[in-house]
Amino acid sequence: MKFNGKQLASFLKVPDPSFRVILCYGSDQGLVHERTQALLKTKVEDPNDPFRVSHLTGGEIKKDPTRLYDEISTQSLIGGERVILIKLGGEDIAKHVGSCLEDHDSPLIIIEAGSLGPKSPLRKLVEKNKNAITIASYLDDAHGLSKLIDTMVRESGKIIAREGKNYLINNIGSDRLVSRSELDKLITYMGVDTEITLNDVLAIVGDNGAFSLDKITYPVASGNHLETEINLQRAFKEGQTPITVLRATIRHFYKLQLALSYMEKGQTPRDALRAIKPPIMYLFVDQFIQQLEKWSGPKIDRALALLLDAEIKCKTTGFPVKAVCGRALMSLSQAVRK
Repeated sequence: MKFNGKQLASFLKVPDPSFRVILCYGSDQGLVHERTQALLKTKVEDPNDPFRVSHLTGGEIKKDPTRLYDEISTQSLIGGERVILIKLGGEDIAKHVGSCLEDHDSPLIIIEAGSLGPKSPLRKLVEKNKNAITIASYLDDAHGLSKLIDTMVRESGKIIAREGKNYLINNIGSDRLVSRSELDKLITYMGVDTEITLNDVLAIVGDNGAFSLDKITYPVASGNHLETEINLQRAFKEGQTPITVLRATIRHFYKLQLALSYMEKGQTPRDALRAIKPPIMYLFVDQFIQQLEKWSGPKIDRALALLLDAEIKCKTTGFPVKAVCGRALMSLSQAVRK
């Protein structure tokens, strides 16, 4: 089975006990882990309690399938519900999980996995079984990031300036775990001060943890091949994923495309730039206007097609994702000069 948004929010607080297998998967590994831990904590007070929680990996189950069956048949020595937590690394354990679903007295099995395509045997098994449920977790879009920022800032008793929030949305990345970590650092940095300004955000996010993706997207669109390569490798080193980088670059080219459409209607470059929401950071205004002179509508269409193709390849082909991302960005930074 699968959930819609409202059903999921309720389920994460109070899981339906009729489901014996819960498969958490998706491209946002931070959010997958967050939801897995949230579900685990609804069943046990301490997720590391060895008497209540059994930790297995997909590799262990593939190597020795009896491990899973042994854990299912084991009774808690101290009473209370037991949970089996399985972390997958790409292994196919559909057959073993299917056998568990036939045992209605088995403990709850929570599976933490990465991206699983629609043809994944495990995903297909869980989606078709009435006693199992899938929870998909995808990288945050601008709306999801905005909600996360609002929630964490409000819970900390602070407020954030619009410019600071816009910068976070554009630069903090899309992985939930990374986003939370960076927001936690920002809130800690503020101390007793209640109003978070753009300068506060730049002091923490601009040079720490969540590498400023503007330092990749702007060199790409400006045709600065060397700066693109240097900053891309630094971004990977600091934890940014290729998908996050590609999506940030896609957003940047959509902004260029939108600005050009305003200019075709008679607006000046600066008027077109001011019409874009969220607004362009003042630090990059001149650079953005220079890029409008370098990119035409057809060239942007080709750039977006290349970026979207690279994102699909990262998700589906099994090619080295950093190499796929790097080749796409290098091609674009060279295309500016043609």
